[in-house]
Order: sequence, then structure tokens, then C-alpha cells
Amino acid sequence: MAGMKAAFFFLLHLAIFSTLPPFSAACPDVLSMTVEQACRKAAGTLLMYDLCKDAMRDVTYPSNGVDLYALVAAKRALASYADTAHAVDALLAGGSLPGADRDAYELCKNSYGEATDTMNGVAAVLVGCRFMEGDLGQVYRDGVAQVERCRDAVRSLPASPIYARNLVDRNMAALAYFVGRLLAGVQ
Repeated sequence: MAGMKAAFFFLLHLAIFSTLPPFSAACPDVLSMTVEQACRKAAGTLLMYDLCKDAMRDVTYPSNGVDLYALVAAKRALASYADTAHAVDALLAGGSLPGADRDAYELCKNSYGEATDTMNGVAAVLVGCRFMEGDLGQVYRDGVAQVERCRDAVRSLPASPIYARNLVDRNMAALAYFVGRLLAGVQ
């Protein structure tokens, strides 16, 4: 259900932002660039560049404000988190986990709840054009750390089905941060 909610809001925001004329931004005084330019500038590695291009695949105009790209990256991270949280819930509902596994997945459940709240906060700041207020960069970094707490808990488990999902989520959180840094004032 949370995944459907995140997907709905992502598509709603994408629809709203996609109706803006080309070369515009939803927020005032925001750089405009193509997806290609934004991904090249935000990504420091080929993996992040490819992840960025994939995340922006539904952005239709040739050039947009980087605020749109930051919002899309945040919403993609949220959708990925929702899928992993659902998988964690399914594991916990199974009831046959050893104690250490159960503890690790409970920690993941909590850290994903926190990471989701954090990224929802980022999205709200972006939609409200309030990214110059406070330290949005630190909020992004906190979200990455929340996802990494789950990674730290599951990496010692034998063959955890959550570990690979968590690595994807960590990359999505990092991508959201890297794209968010294209906004003035976000460090």
C-alpha cells in the first residue's frame, strides 16, 4: 500500500511538473538544464550516471529546472524504499526467522520508516521551493545514513534477500542527494 501511495504521488508530481513549459523551473531562480547535463553534473561515476538517466526516464521536456530533477530523484528513492520495506514486512510476517535475523529486519523496518519520513520531508521542501531554508544537504545525508543502518544490520546475515535491495536503495538515496546538490545552497 505504501508503495502504491508513493508511486501515485510521484506520478502526480511528475504530471504537474511535466505541464510546465520547456526551459522552466517550478521554483524561481533555479538552473535549467537537460537531463543529460544534470546527470553528468550530479554523477561522479558511470554507475551513478546510468542510475540518474534511468531515474529521469519519464521526464519529457528537453530542459527543466534542477528542482524537477531533484524531486524526481527523491520520489524514485521513495518508491524503491517502499518496495524494500514491503519485502522486510513479508520476511517478518513469515515468523520463522532466527533471533539475529529477526532483530536485523526489525532494525531495517525502523530505519526504512525513518528514511521514508526523511525523504518525504525532502520532497515537501522541494515542492515548496524551500530548499534554501535550513541545511537540506544534511537532511539528505541523514536519509542515506538511515538506509545504511539497515545495510549494516543485514550484511552479516547469511544470504539476506534484503542486502541487494538495500544497496539499490542506498544508491537511490545517494543519487537524490547528488541531484539535490545541483540546487543553489544545498551542500
